[in-house]
Amino acid sequence: MEQEVADASTIPLSLFVGDAESPNLNLFGPLVFLTEATIGFSLLLGLFSRAGALLGALIGINLWLGLYSAPGEWRWIYMFLIIIQELFVVDPPGRMLGADVLLRQPKGSAVWCGSPLS
Repeated sequence: MEQEVADASTIPLSLFVGDAESPNLNLFGPLVFLTEATIGFSLLLGLFSRAGALLGALIGINLWLGLYSAPGEWRWIYMFLIIIQELFVVDPPGRMLGADVLLRQPKGSAVWCGSPLS
């Protein structure tokens, strides 16, 4: 949090992290944890994976904007994270072995490995 305050890309982001997030870490800490856990479960289970990937890309953008000029940080790691998440938004995972296959199937049809059984 201190690095984001000192090295954020914009002054409003630095002020928000310093004045709103840091003093209220008891509120923002669990929210960030739950958000990241939700993204992880979404992508691991293949359940609402497109929404999870979009949320992951937004968190990646937040990290990139907050830490890309911090000393000792390799700024491209956040860009790679964003690109991977955006690829999951465009072509979502979980359509064969994930739970999303159950949500996408037509009613009354059986599904085996992502394709309807005849």
